[in-house]
Amino acid sequence: MTRFGHLKSFLVCFVPLCVVFLLIVALLAWEGVNVRAKKIADDQAFALEKSVALMRERINVVVADLLILSESHQLDAMIEGRSSIAQLAGEYELFALRRGIYDQIRYLDNSGMEVVRVNYGNGIPFTVPERELQNKQDRSYFKLASRAPRGTFYMSGIDLNREFGEIERPLKPVIRLASPVFDRFGDRSGVLVLNLRAKPTLDEVTAPLARDGARPFVTDTDGNWIVGGEPGENWARDLSNEDALFADRHGEAWARMQAGETSFATDQGFYTVDQVGVSELLMAGSHGHQVSVILDDDLAQASRLNLFIGTHLPDHQYQTLLTPGLNVLVIVSVVVVILIAIGSAAYAWTRRRQLTASFGARLSERVLEASKNSVVITDPDGIIRKVNPGFTAMTGYLPNEAVGKPLAFVRAERDNVDELEDILTAARVSGTWEGEVRNRRKDGKFFYANVVISAISDPEEGSVHYVEMGLDISRHMENAQELWRQANHDALTGLPNRLLFEDRFEVACGHAESEKYAVALLYIDLDGFKPINDRYGHEVGDKVLRLVGERIRETVRNGDTVARLGGDEFAVIAEEVDNEEEAEWISQKIQAAIQRPMEIGSLSISVGASIGKAIYPNDSRDTTGLLGLADDQMYRQKRFRKGSEKMQAKA
Repeated sequence: MTRFGHLKSFLVCFVPLCVVFLLIVALLAWEGVNVRAKKIADDQAFALEKSVALMRERINVVVADLLILSESHQLDAMIEGRSSIAQLAGEYELFALRRGIYDQIRYLDNSGMEVVRVNYGNGIPFTVPERELQNKQDRSYFKLASRAPRGTFYMSGIDLNREFGEIERPLKPVIRLASPVFDRFGDRSGVLVLNLRAKPTLDEVTAPLARDGARPFVTDTDGNWIVGGEPGENWARDLSNEDALFADRHGEAWARMQAGETSFATDQGFYTVDQVGVSELLMAGSHGHQVSVILDDDLAQASRLNLFIGTHLPDHQYQTLLTPGLNVLVIVSVVVVILIAIGSAAYAWTRRRQLTASFGARLSERVLEASKNSVVITDPDGIIRKVNPGFTAMTGYLPNEAVGKPLAFVRAERDNVDELEDILTAARVSGTWEGEVRNRRKDGKFFYANVVISAISDPEEGSVHYVEMGLDISRHMENAQELWRQANHDALTGLPNRLLFEDRFEVACGHAESEKYAVALLYIDLDGFKPINDRYGHEVGDKVLRLVGERIRETVRNGDTVARLGGDEFAVIAEEVDNEEEAEWISQKIQAAIQRPMEIGSLSISVGASIGKAIYPNDSRDTTGLLGLADDQMYRQKRFRKGSEKMQAKA
């Protein structure tokens, strides 16, 4: 009977705990999968949205270039005989070199004959000799553009460039844009044609999509591979006259794409797709111009006026992202079930022993030894009588080093006995005391602990003993400090961000008000930074911003605040300035430091700075007003400088 009683006690404990635990694990796992699935979808959609936006930005440049070149003064001069064909070709070579995105720039006369043709090969633009120029009167782009009214341009779908009827090798995906050219009397004077190299743009658009194992792809509306296919699939229709379709390997996904779905999962993985109309991109980029678009009337190319751009996360990678710690979860669950079984067995065993007098002592002893938290038991005078392994793990003191000593010996301030006495008194009055204390480990290092001190009365003797349970919270506090630092500092430069800057400015003005001194606010905006970003890329731009931040910080005093407000804007809080001349002196030092050339790799880069200043309380006692004054002065300085540069250029 005793044996069956043990089994019953075991099952009564084990079965409910296992059921509850497994239900909780299943619920948490299900919730985790849903949360991660949404995060994956959001991340992929965000990356795709950024890529499409980048494509719109690039197309904006193309539209602007087409309009600029078709109405250039050099072209007008050549048409009127005031300039030579060689001079026009030179302008096109320079333009192609600076842009680096056009395979060809051509000017055709009214008969369709190429007058000027600049090719871009191996990174070097060159003018095609006159003997190699061709007549393009039978090409659709010339036919349509030559009849188009002013303010209209032609656009083809994406296809492979052909020379003398053959596909050019290596493959060059292009988009052709053509605009009619008119002389200053409004008479037709030919057609300007741009061959946009589509591969760099597609590479730039798809590169950010290749994250977390995702595979970017681009197809036309018929499902023919353009980017992302297996070897031999990209441009298969053009190269072999045989279609290699997206639907051949992704049938369900293609059907859902045709139905308009943009984010979905199938047995093959997770897909994020956007259908992008090339004509819509061009129109989106030409919102500032009164233009119309003529689309290619070639039915064979119609499907490439609209593209599917997306990513495919293979199913095995998708499942890995959904359940990143599945194996660990299974192992932990098995361990927990085993622990539940062990605990249930212990419960069944202790049930039989509960009538014995030693039950309470044994149970307390097991809890004390098993606890990972620090547990200290003291007598009524606060002298340590017992500690558990958690105490040793947290402080480094062995039991024989702690027993017999006052509880205050582990505190950082060991001599502050009165404070400990107050804590014990509070615990004795209310039953418990909880708070954070600063302790000292055996190696002398300090740490913070959250402690709960409970007063336990002995009914027989009438005395009160104390039990202190402690938890090391040093890492939690360090994490909190790190979160504060991240929230209040710029990730790129490490300088205070706008939030911390405004807080410090309020504090500095408060101190200035009480101590009767002035505070100078300097508002700094870099001149010529955007061309650096455009020419050398954001990586070089980021290095420039970091160097500017370091130079400003090295220029001002140690107690002054240097902050990055965003973009290429910085600000300085200079406290205890004597007058406006000192503030101007600081401003000039900063300006001189910024203007020094910056050596980044093999590049020597220079930027300028427009600096506005405002002084508290001379200019205003309102901090918001001071920010506005400094900002206005900075923009006045920037406009003045730009005006001076224009006058110098004209001179």
